[in-house]
Amino acid sequence: MIGGVVDLLEGNENHSGEESFRDSLLSFLKETPSVPVREEILLEKLKKGRKSLKLIRSAMDSLLKDGAILQVPGAGLALKERLPTVTKPFQAHPDGYGFVLVGDGQPDLFIPAGMTKGAMHQDTVEAVRTGTDRRGRQEGVILSVVDRARTSVVGTVHKFGANTIVRPRDAKLKADFILEPSEPPVQYSEGDLVVLEITSYPDSLNSPRGRILAQLGQAGDPKIDTEIVMASFGLSEVFPSDVVHEAERVAQETPIAPGDHREDFRDWDIVTIDGDNARDFDDALSLVRLKDGSFEVGIHIADVATYVREGTSLDKEAFRRGTSVYFPDRVVPMFPEVLSNGVLSLKPDEDRLARSVVLRLDPHTAEVLDSRITLSVIRSRMRMTYSKVHDVLRGANEDARYTPWTSLLSELWSVAQILRKKRFLGGSLDFDLPEPEIILDLRGHPIDIVRSPRYLSHQLIEEFMLLANQVVAKELVIRWGGGIFRVHEAPSIERISDLNLFLGALGLAMPIKEGEVPTSKTLSRVLEATRGTVQEKMVHFSVLRSLKQARYDVKPLGHFGLAMSDYTHFTSPIRRYPDLVVHRLLGADRSKPLKDSVKTDISKAASHSSERERAAVDAERMSIDFKRIRFLGDHVGEVFSGVISGVAGFGFFVELDDTPVEGMVPVSSLSDDYYVFQEKHHSLRGERTRKVYRIGDPVSVRIMRVDLERLKCELALEGMEESAGRRRKKTEPTLAAGLVATKPKTESPDGKKSRRGRKGRRRKKV
Repeated sequence: MIGGVVDLLEGNENHSGEESFRDSLLSFLKETPSVPVREEILLEKLKKGRKSLKLIRSAMDSLLKDGAILQVPGAGLALKERLPTVTKPFQAHPDGYGFVLVGDGQPDLFIPAGMTKGAMHQDTVEAVRTGTDRRGRQEGVILSVVDRARTSVVGTVHKFGANTIVRPRDAKLKADFILEPSEPPVQYSEGDLVVLEITSYPDSLNSPRGRILAQLGQAGDPKIDTEIVMASFGLSEVFPSDVVHEAERVAQETPIAPGDHREDFRDWDIVTIDGDNARDFDDALSLVRLKDGSFEVGIHIADVATYVREGTSLDKEAFRRGTSVYFPDRVVPMFPEVLSNGVLSLKPDEDRLARSVVLRLDPHTAEVLDSRITLSVIRSRMRMTYSKVHDVLRGANEDARYTPWTSLLSELWSVAQILRKKRFLGGSLDFDLPEPEIILDLRGHPIDIVRSPRYLSHQLIEEFMLLANQVVAKELVIRWGGGIFRVHEAPSIERISDLNLFLGALGLAMPIKEGEVPTSKTLSRVLEATRGTVQEKMVHFSVLRSLKQARYDVKPLGHFGLAMSDYTHFTSPIRRYPDLVVHRLLGADRSKPLKDSVKTDISKAASHSSERERAAVDAERMSIDFKRIRFLGDHVGEVFSGVISGVAGFGFFVELDDTPVEGMVPVSSLSDDYYVFQEKHHSLRGERTRKVYRIGDPVSVRIMRVDLERLKCELALEGMEESAGRRRKKTEPTLAAGLVATKPKTESPDGKKSRRGRKGRRRKKV
């Protein structure tokens, strides 16, 4: 190809001047493959003597200035239309590199440090693939920042002589911001935590700048932990005034009554089951035994779509938020409280609008014999809690209020057990990974972190929500051939190959051919084979890490983890935007095909909701990390038993047995040998001793220190604390801001506990 172009160029020997070389450059780049061409190659192919080099360079500069060609950093020049560019979110790493999250089942694009074009974490960028790196990853560079994810950052004020900077708390934001003067002047002190408005973003030549919007306080105050997280992720409990006014209006004006297209179920025995502190009840259940012996089960979901019309201020704000976000001390809801905890919440003894999935089930197999999805008016008979229903199901009820409902709950549980057994026989993966439950004192300081209980009632609710989501997904496929689905694609061949290598070392290798991806049923057998054994944690951790992340898509691509071909999210429209989209699709006129504009909007909703979900997960994880680090800071110097939960080249993570929190043992503190990271085996192996540390291994560790600024906890293996101390003394002569090396007082003045766990109900993660 290149030879042909060179022949063409050599035929133009009589041409002269910059214009000739502009044409030659464009012709050459049009004929080359869809990859950038290095400048030295272009110069070599186009030059006609020394004098021509200056003209060629001038032509290059002219074309770059006009935007006719692109300079791909580290790769060369190219025509933009010839490059396979992607415009997707950028996920930065604290070490300077990052990934462009391509999505749609495609591998993410690795962006080396120095090739980020000033992009910050979560920015939307335009990137181009440049090749494959030594580890086999798709590699590329960022061409431009399309959309900035943030207009502000949370950071710490530091003074350096006459200069003042704000250093972001988020380690993924590498650049320090130069503080600009503001009017009126803001008074601040060294170490203050502030919210900084960005006035200029980083680029290859200039440092970013900003001015102080708000002062949060000092890092040692636990009361501001959640404020820091919310400011870091651009979250707010406050809704725009027009959104609040609209919510109040629709709450008052929307009639709650049956009609031609809305059935009256107010005489049905319907109950809700949620967490002890829940305030928004978006699902309810009913069950009656019919004359033929079959069960009629009703799964009733709050009819959010009737209140939140498409294109309204309410809808736009809900789309922007994408999801409710749950912190240890509060909830940032998707809708104003007048809706989320008011007319949308299926409160007992109050008429409520719902969309009901009514199913007739075989009493022995729980097969769906008949189904319908209808608008309804319901009236919940009782607001039940997980803990109390759990007592009923195990025959230990002591609450007289639940006695009249024992039969209903028992029959619901019998059906749920059949559904659960069928699901796992079908290959659904059973990861029993309880969430941490954080107990706070009145100051917001954690006084305990425990494993959230896993009740039988959680399993009961989970099975009926899964069933409803599956039934609705099939209805979407029948009606529209698409919609918005919850998809979980099969793991990559590379991940499975690594997992099978690890399992083989334990004598658990899966019977699959090389390059073959196992079914979820095969993985399920691996999980069951190790349940209750010493290998359970290491195997379950490893299998979980081999799986892809679930997301939303307009196509029913299936759910690998649940072993379902069609699956969606329908049951939580108060807190998840995709569920609201599904409700609207169920209410659309099925006699008319969906408009192309509607399909485009659904596609945008799927992509945006996936991004917002990831951001919410990161925010929730950060808020838990704040409390985790504060809790561990109270136990510096103490020894705990634990299990290795993750291994990397720089060390391994340990989850403590007594409390579901993690810390990290640096590889540099392992003084008895030189340890090599074996990525495929999830282990560190000593070169001399051959000692191995791998996922699932039990260890005994001492808490050495915590870093409140970077939200990290350093551990040392018991018996190696001295070497860990020497390493720290050598490399860190002074404590950085926010480090805790002594055990502070933690009790509140009156010793009372103020908040337990996540405020609001436990979310049903289905």
